[in-house]
Amino acid sequence: MGDIYNILLTGVGGQGIVLLGNILREYGMRFPLIQNVVGTETRGVSQREGSVLATARFLIDSKIYSLDQNFEVEELISPLIPINDAHLVMGLEPLETIRNLRYISERTVVIMNTHQNYPRNVILKAEKTMKYPSLGYIIDILDQLARRTISLDFNALAKSKLDDTIYSNVILLGVGAKEFQEVFNKKLMLSVLKDFFGEDSLNLEAFNLGYDLINSE
Repeated sequence: MGDIYNILLTGVGGQGIVLLGNILREYGMRFPLIQNVVGTETRGVSQREGSVLATARFLIDSKIYSLDQNFEVEELISPLIPINDAHLVMGLEPLETIRNLRYISERTVVIMNTHQNYPRNVILKAEKTMKYPSLGYIIDILDQLARRTISLDFNALAKSKLDDTIYSNVILLGVGAKEFQEVFNKKLMLSVLKDFFGEDSLNLEAFNLGYDLINSE
C-alpha cells in the first residue's frame, strides 16, 4: 500500500518545463521508497497557445509521507492529476499558475516564479479585452487557496547569484525539495542533477541555493 503524491509544473514554452518534469520523474524512478511513477506533458492550443503543463505522480511508501488515501500500485495509471489534488505546484509563470487553480487546495504548496513571461502573441490578443493581472492579485488568490505559497522572482535571484537566469528552475526545485523533505532526498536529487547536467554544472549550486533559501515549517 502507498500514497500518491502529485506534482504539477505550469508555465509557457521555452521555460524548460519538460526538462524539469523529466528530472522529477527520473528522481521518482530512483528513490527506493517510491514504488511507481507516471507523468506527462501537455501543450496548450487556441486561447492557451504557448502554455505548457507537466506532471509527476509518485506512488510512495506511506511510511515516509502519509497522505489522505491508500492506493495499490496498479491504481496509479493516469498521468493526469485529479482536480484539487496537487500537493506541490511549481509555477514558472504567474498567469499560467492561476490558470490552473483547479488543481490547488488547502493541501497544496505553491512555489511561483513571479517573473512574467507570458507568450507575447497571447498578450497582444488579450489586450483588447483584458490586462495581465497584477502580481499582488495573483499572490492573494493563491494565499487564499493553498496551504502555503512561496512567491519569488527566481530569474532575478539566478541572475544575481549565478549570473544567468537559466538556473532559475533548479533553484525553484531546491525550494520544493526543502518543503517536502519526506519525499525528496537531497543527496539523491543532486545525483540526478549531476547525470542531467554534469558534475561541474552550476545547477548543483542552484539546487543547494534553493534548498537553503527558505526555512520549511
